[in-house]
Amino acid sequence: MHWQPCDRILHPAPPLDPDIADCAVRQVPRDHTRPGGETVGVVMLRHRATDPARRLGSLFVNPGGPGQSGLHFAYRAQKYLTPEVLARYDVIGFDPRGVGQSAAVKCFASQEEADTALEGKREAPLTRAETAATLRAGRTYTAACARAGGPLLAHMSTADVARDLELLRRGVGADRLNFAGFSYGSMIGATYANLFPGRTGALILDGNVDPLLRMTNGLEYDRRRAAGAEEVLTAFLRRCARNQEKCAFGAGDPVAAFDAIRRRLRQGPLALPDGRTVDFGGFGEQVLGRLSAGDLPGLAGLLDALHGAVLKASAPRSKAADRQASAAVPGPGPLQERSAYRGNDSADAVNCGEKPYGLRAGAWPALAERWERTSPTFGRAQAFDALPCATWPVPAGHGTGAYAGPWDRPVARTALVVGNRLDPVTPYSFAVAMAALLSDARLVGADMYGHTAMGLNKCVDRLATRYLTEGAVPAPGTVCPADAPPLG
Repeated sequence: MHWQPCDRILHPAPPLDPDIADCAVRQVPRDHTRPGGETVGVVMLRHRATDPARRLGSLFVNPGGPGQSGLHFAYRAQKYLTPEVLARYDVIGFDPRGVGQSAAVKCFASQEEADTALEGKREAPLTRAETAATLRAGRTYTAACARAGGPLLAHMSTADVARDLELLRRGVGADRLNFAGFSYGSMIGATYANLFPGRTGALILDGNVDPLLRMTNGLEYDRRRAAGAEEVLTAFLRRCARNQEKCAFGAGDPVAAFDAIRRRLRQGPLALPDGRTVDFGGFGEQVLGRLSAGDLPGLAGLLDALHGAVLKASAPRSKAADRQASAAVPGPGPLQERSAYRGNDSADAVNCGEKPYGLRAGAWPALAERWERTSPTFGRAQAFDALPCATWPVPAGHGTGAYAGPWDRPVARTALVVGNRLDPVTPYSFAVAMAALLSDARLVGADMYGHTAMGLNKCVDRLATRYLTEGAVPAPGTVCPADAPPLG
């Protein structure tokens, strides 16, 4: 592997300290069934071990997604790896094929083109007009991907990434692949371990997917994600009710107050005193984002402001006040739902290429109605999130590289599976399923809110450090407490 200063490889080149990191490119087959054919350049960044004399090897990392870049994730490895691990491992991040600097899949030539094509799209459409516009935008989007996605579109599976990883391992001269995968990155790690069990070394999977469910029933997988997020939200609201002195929301009944906000937003956008506009889809995004970050005080403050706006909007007003309010049209703000191009086409390429849904686009509105009844905050958006898969140009299973199991091939080392018990993105039940599916895995629970635990929980960090530096496996049934009370 030819490592070089990153500014010679990355375009555009971010300001990176050459004393910390360097970069390389590994050519991999676009189609692994045709190793002599066209190639894709996978870009890597190496955060060099700070104590080379005690170096144990390389640790590959992936932040998840699908579609997230691993380059800056490795460069900022101190956010989730301890100094002892950084001293003894070269931490290597990479942009998976079709992502970022590694021949990114792009369905539009520009943001302006995307904005025009997808005008009217909503993440959680409510009215017939919004739903019709969203269905049209979905067809327009996938047609654009069919035209512009290129030949890589059919070779974006998780297994393709795992096969690339095997070539990256060989490129750095490692006997075994040591890997830490976060969120969807856990899927990459589990897939590699079962495609290349004889080459699998230390394996940490944090914030897990359920690989069997993901690859066999995309609908049920997504439904459980929405239901899991709703359960975490309910747990927060109940905790808020029990700790009113520390929770700035609800005035004694946070559940009722939250329901009032949600009902009001289903009627239309809500204007806040600071000029921002909140709509139903943006509200769900903000709530999920705060829960994912484990920011319960911030979530309580946000909800308190929204509830105050709901109460103010419902109070009787004079005709003069009504005229003044109708004349003031607030501009969009950070709480307004995104209505345009997300720009991460590689995520849809991976998900739609391997998660089976089996639904026509016209069935999605009814699906969203059903999911909203059981998951009223997150169900509708979660359903429509997979809409592109109904008309994706490479239907699930029609690519050349997908892997759907088995998941229990014997490996040399026990895997470390970490799951937060109050994870709104990948439910704790997924971590339980991952640990049960792998041939040899130890599940560590973290009694905390948020998505993933490493770098956010001292107990988990200690266990991960001992696992990577000493080979120590935690005792069965280990549960790490939160570092601090959730509401401060």
